[in-house]
Amino acid sequence: MPDSDGVSEQFVSLLTMHQSQLRGFVFSALGNRDDAQDVLQKTNLTLWKKAHQYREDSPFLPWAFGVARYEILGFLRDRNRERERVVFHTDVIDMLCEIADTDMETWPDRQQALHRCLESMDDETRHVFGLRYADNLSLKQIANATNKTMDAVKSLMMRSRKSLRKCIDRRLATNDLGV
Repeated sequence: MPDSDGVSEQFVSLLTMHQSQLRGFVFSALGNRDDAQDVLQKTNLTLWKKAHQYREDSPFLPWAFGVARYEILGFLRDRNRERERVVFHTDVIDMLCEIADTDMETWPDRQQALHRCLESMDDETRHVFGLRYADNLSLKQIANATNKTMDAVKSLMMRSRKSLRKCIDRRLATNDLGV
């Protein structure tokens, strides 16, 4: 049943439930956390405004990804105007969005596997990953914070990413998600 804004409880529930997939979709197309957060907020506003267009008997996520795609393209168009240069051609964005759309189907399982694999990392590596991906520090800043050389940090990150990918793939292949 729609509320005073014409938005149903089911729509609100779907929008809330799929925030991590939307965030991942936008981030995978833009590659920058701050830009992705801005576009995600704009996407959420647009989804809210277009809630009356959503048919509740159809899948929510593909529809939401379509809206997000247009927000991504609009963001890049506006940014390119400001910078007077093209970052990505529209065809490249379409391709990235298609890949992200396909990847989002396995997102919940991959996310669970990632959490389990991160838990199995040693404390130092987990700390460095936190500095890089949660605190968004540069490799140079991480090197300074951990009293390591930049080469040592790069090497640790490279080895750890490979190990993390293998761990995730292994958990997905054996359906060992640690639920």
